[in-house]
Amino acid sequence: METTKHIEDEVPPMKKGQLNVYKPSDIKRWGVERFLEATAVHEPFLREFPEFTAEENRRMDELLAEGDKGAV
Repeated sequence: METTKHIEDEVPPMKKGQLNVYKPSDIKRWGVERFLEATAVHEPFLREFPEFTAEENRRMDELLAEGDKGAV
């Protein structure tokens, strides 16, 4: 006997520049794996901000590196 039901409705994609809210009940209905596959970011994060100066970008890189080590 099969206990899981496959739901065919589409997971709405994430929208850039907008707040995206998904209800826990929707995530359960779609399945966590399917939800994460549909909403995960598949492109690299741009770590250089055009509105920052070169010095500000260098400092941001330092802070991010410290955060990666667990220091922040």
